[in-house]
Amino acid sequence: MKKKNVLMYLVILNLFVLLIILLSKISLVESFIDVVFSVIVIPIIFGVFLFYILKPLNNIFVKKKMKKGRAAALTLFIFFFISTGIIKYFGDYFIEQFLYIKSIFFNIIKERGGIDYIKDLVRGNNFSTNYYDKFLDEIQNYIFILGINLRKIFDKGMQLFSNALLVILIVFYLLKDEENIKESMVNVFPRKYKHKIYDIVEEGDEVLGLYIIGQAKVALSLATMMFIGYKLIGMASPLLLASVTFILAFIPFVGFFISLILPYIIAIASGWNMILKLTALVLIAQTLKGRIVVPLIMGKTMKIHPITDIFLVVGAASLIGPIGAFVVVPIYSLFKVIFKHFNREVKEKIKEFKEEN
Repeated sequence: MKKKNVLMYLVILNLFVLLIILLSKISLVESFIDVVFSVIVIPIIFGVFLFYILKPLNNIFVKKKMKKGRAAALTLFIFFFISTGIIKYFGDYFIEQFLYIKSIFFNIIKERGGIDYIKDLVRGNNFSTNYYDKFLDEIQNYIFILGINLRKIFDKGMQLFSNALLVILIVFYLLKDEENIKESMVNVFPRKYKHKIYDIVEEGDEVLGLYIIGQAKVALSLATMMFIGYKLIGMASPLLLASVTFILAFIPFVGFFISLILPYIIAIASGWNMILKLTALVLIAQTLKGRIVVPLIMGKTMKIHPITDIFLVVGAASLIGPIGAFVVVPIYSLFKVIFKHFNREVKEKIKEFKEEN
């Protein structure tokens, strides 16, 4: 009887997966999924991420016997106060440095013979003319949209504002009602499984908190090392480049290397001396990160092999994009927690079965 139930569940699961695949081929359903993803899923992802970043501060206020609603509001107020100060202080600098880097690229183009040289270079490297012309047409279309179609720009701005507001509300209610949300998740399951589900929820919450806080510390440490290194080797716009490293370092392993694209472009424009100095800096920073920073901060909490990290991030980025690369490791860690408890349950059942027989 049990084997029949297992087969039935497997058939239902396969039919459900097949239904999802077939529905994804319908353009209307695909558009609906895109809207749900951009309007609901992405704000939830960033809301959960920000919740774990702010949770330690919120816990301090809660331990001081402050009401959870007031503690959550005060936590968000402090976050916005600090964020506003950082944006105001560094905003002008970032704009200035961005324009400076842009001027460097334009100077390189002029020195190399202008846009005609780039066109000849691209075509000379066996790129298809059709793809090149199509690329130029796409750029012209984007310029047209940005310059003329103000309504779309306004809509995008409103969507960004609504997403930001939704993220704030998600963070507030997670900080305020964390325990109630956990209880609601546990109450969905039958009574005999509740204690096991509660253990999974608690351990999953701990794993996510350790990962996000740890990854933030790693990103900050790496960005600090790169900023000091950029200053020492005389790289242009060190704070801007280090800030890019900090943001992209939240993507495990590959994020740091993606952040090096812009510095290497600047180094190539500056000559071989800068390329060698930048390469030495990258090797030193990566060694310190792998040997000292990550083991010291993250420890063995995640227990994920670096090769697994790489395959997860690259695969998720290919299928979903940057958001997939950003969330795939914590999601994988949550599945590991669920599998560990499920595996433990199976072993206990097998042990009981052997003892009975």
